[in-house]
Amino acid sequence: MSLERLVALAGRAGAADRAAAAASRAGAVAGRRRGEGTDIFDLRPFQDGDDPRHLDPAATARSGRPQLRTFHEEVEKTALLVADLRAPMFWGSRGRLRSVAAAEALALEGWSVVAAGGRVGLHAVRDGETSVAAPRPREAALLGLLATLARLHAAGLEADPAAPGPELSEILDRAAASVTTGAALILATGFDRPGADFDAVARAVLRKCRLTVLLVQDPLETAPPAGVFTIRRGRAAQPVRFSGSEVPARLDALGIATRLVRSDEDPLAQACA
Repeated sequence: MSLERLVALAGRAGAADRAAAAASRAGAVAGRRRGEGTDIFDLRPFQDGDDPRHLDPAATARSGRPQLRTFHEEVEKTALLVADLRAPMFWGSRGRLRSVAAAEALALEGWSVVAAGGRVGLHAVRDGETSVAAPRPREAALLGLLATLARLHAAGLEADPAAPGPELSEILDRAAASVTTGAALILATGFDRPGADFDAVARAVLRKCRLTVLLVQDPLETAPPAGVFTIRRGRAAQPVRFSGSEVPARLDALGIATRLVRSDEDPLAQACA
């Protein structure tokens, strides 16, 4: 996977009707039409990339720090891309590694959000490193996020597969804590090591954010063969037995919007499905 590939996906996402895709795919960031959404949602500290015309003079004077008026429309068009790049994501039987499929699916989401005039942020986690960037508008900001995503993925390929990393519940909890109430949180993951408290964390996140899971699965997970197989990653080898995934049913029971991302399918075909 390369930055060039993630950037090229902008054109592939643009092959479909952006307005329809933004309304129907993960995140639903189409927002309100021009002339609506002018009610103030809340106030928040000013960030790089914000429109200074929305500074609130009174709130700025009270706090001593620049404060920005956040409108309902802006919140509806804000998305945080959450990338699970822990060691269990770095394998694949054919097509792409699950980690590559996750990164490309998030890139497509990011391009759709920006095309709809929204703001995109990143919360990417690999074993031993977390990179966080607050949501910002425009393509230039997204390019920086994609560069970070490509760098972390390259580092993950060289990482020790036995290194301990955070559980998925911890990743989700920390990501949700960094976004404004009402924003979209789009998590790309294979649902490895969810953590004993995942269900409780997910319910709490759903009360704050519009959570969508891009569930990345390899053909061995969607159509598991019988028998025991050996998975190799670098010099490490591990025997595994595959079985049908119960994750989609679990996420559905929690009320989490879920979209399957198959690692052996073209990302444009998935985006237009």
